[in-house]
Parts: sequence; C-alpha cells; structure tokens
Amino acid sequence: MRSLILIFVYLSKDILKRWLETPGAVFARLLIAISLCLLFLFMQAGFVLTEKAVERKIESFGLNTMILRSTGFSKTEVRPSLDQLLSSLSELGTYLPFSSLYVNAELSSKKRAKVIVYNDHSIPGLNSLMGWDGSQGPIFLAAYGYPKAMVERVKVWKFFFDADVVKPPSILRFISLNDPLLFIPESMAQAFEQFSVQESVLFLSDDSVDLIKIIESTEALLKKEGFDRYELSSPIKWVGELDGVRDLRVKAQAIGGGFVGLLIVLIFGSIAVFEYRQNIFATALFKSFGLHSIHLILRYLIDGLLLLFISFLGAVQLAQLFHGIVFKKAGFAPDLLDVSAFNPYEISGNLYLLILLAIASLVSILPICIALRKPVGKVLG
Repeated sequence: MRSLILIFVYLSKDILKRWLETPGAVFARLLIAISLCLLFLFMQAGFVLTEKAVERKIESFGLNTMILRSTGFSKTEVRPSLDQLLSSLSELGTYLPFSSLYVNAELSSKKRAKVIVYNDHSIPGLNSLMGWDGSQGPIFLAAYGYPKAMVERVKVWKFFFDADVVKPPSILRFISLNDPLLFIPESMAQAFEQFSVQESVLFLSDDSVDLIKIIESTEALLKKEGFDRYELSSPIKWVGELDGVRDLRVKAQAIGGGFVGLLIVLIFGSIAVFEYRQNIFATALFKSFGLHSIHLILRYLIDGLLLLFISFLGAVQLAQLFHGIVFKKAGFAPDLLDVSAFNPYEISGNLYLLILLAIASLVSILPICIALRKPVGKVLG
C-alpha cells in the first residue's frame, strides 16, 4: 500500500514537473482542446435551441390547429369559396373562415393592423375563440396593450371606424404574427371590393389524432375543386420537422464528435510520443527498478484526462459567456438566449462530449502502450 502511495506521489510530481518544463506544449494542448470543445458545444446548442424553438411553437399554437390560406378568386371563376367548401369542418371542431384584406388599417398610434373580413359562417368560431356570447359589436380590434372596453379610432384606406378593443387569444398569433387584427363584417366591407383578398380558414380540431386525416382530405378536396395556389400549415406537421432536427443532431454529433476525437488523438498522441521519446531512458531505468508499465501508462492517461477535463470546463464557461452574442445573430428568441433560464451547456447534457474526450485520451496513448512493451534491455542497449 505504501509503495502505491509513493508511486502515485511520484507520478503526480512528474506530471507537474513536465507541465512546468514545457508550458508551451501544455498551453497548445489546452488551446486546441478548448477550441474544439467550444465548436462542438455551439454546434450542439444550435440544434438543441432549434428543437426548443419548434417545441414552443407547437405548444403555443396547439397540436390540433390548422391554418389554410388561398388567393382570392376572380368573379369570372366558377368555384365555391373556402367557407362554403369546408363548412363541414364546423362539425369536427372550431371552424373560423375569414378573408384577409390586402390593405392595412392605421391606428391612432400610427401602428399598422391587418384587416380581417368575416361573415356569418365565421361568427360561431369567433364566439368560441373569444369566449363571447354573441353580444359583441360588429367591428373590433384584437390587440395587446390597450385598456379593456376601449374604443379605438381606426382608418382603413379613406374610411374611419370605431372599433372595440379586445384581448386576442394566443391562437390568433397564427393569423396575426403578433400584429393587431381589425375585424370587419362582410356587410360593412363592401367599400373595399376593389382590393384583393386572401381567403383563409382557421380550424381547431376536437381531436389532434384525426387532424392528419382531415388535412389529407382537405388537400385532396382543394385540388379537386381547382385550388392551385394555397398554403396549408399545422403544428402537427412540425412534429415531423422536430424529428428531422433530432435525427440531424444525432448525425452531426457523430460526425462532429468523430472529427473532434480524431484531432485530439493526433495532437495529444503526437505530443505524448514526443515526451516519451525525450524521457525514454529514464522510463526504462524506472522499469528496471521495478516500476510496472501500467503505472507509466496511467501517468500519460491521467495527464491527458486532466488537460482535457480542464479544457472542457473552460469551453463550457466560454460558451455560456458568448452564448447570447452567437445565437442572437442566428435569430433565436430572447428567452432562449438567457442561460440562467435555459442552459444547453450543463454537464449532464454534454456527457457525450466528456465520454468522447475520455476515449480520445485513451486512444492517444496507445503508441506509448505498445512502446512500453519493449524489453528494458533493448531500450537501454
């Protein structure tokens, strides 16, 4: 037991001595390892943040939501309007057909608002989304930041309207993209007939499991009725996108991890072999005194593991420091830039990189393991 303690003390002193004698080699290994770890951490964080953004998007809109947009049709065309064609959806969930006017409304604050034209088919869906009993005024403004029951003076083209301000439900962001929405009944929007409109439908299925079949049936019906230009989107389709991002992250981890591991093996292995050759006679002499090869192998292994673990911790600190700057330029939401709220650099979430570094450290000393099998007599001779 005492001999093992003495061997451990000697190897520790030897490692420290080599670090002090060759600070350039130590700094080079640390710098390279930190850089490689930092690149890997940023790559993985990018995928994790993308997954998080898609998950939040799905949660925000709800998995059972569908939005359909189509360009307005000419009066000479003979085909049903969307609200007539898809009216049967009202039996399967909340059905809100509407038209988006290609002209913005101007609020008293000079802020722009999208103009939504609704008809009798839209009223049940509006009452359901807004939680109304049907007593709301015909013109209303769905916007945040206004007092309740406020009346806002709104200008659309050359006409003025008094709109009741209401708080919009979060699902309307699917339509508004966070802009205010001015709702005008079709009976009062005849003055805007000269402007083009975009027919749209917002649908919330009672059962998200059935929504895939509903989407497929809707697309087939639209093609049959001659709707050539339309856009149908749903968070349920983003689930496949989320799975694709996760698969891509796994592949990127494998390729990027292999690249990092290979460079670590080449650089750390080359420096370890160089140090071994510089001290080959001293190593052989220690072996002749009874020091086992396993002890010498542990010396090089611990040396590499210590430097790589220090590099990993340094890379984690740097990644947290520059996280906001790097991913702000990538366009991620501000709440994903705060590592105190969501930290993709926690050690528990980066065990793959730690294991990779440990394996790379082990592989890098294989040439030394082979060299230490050489008999002492041949080395000293």
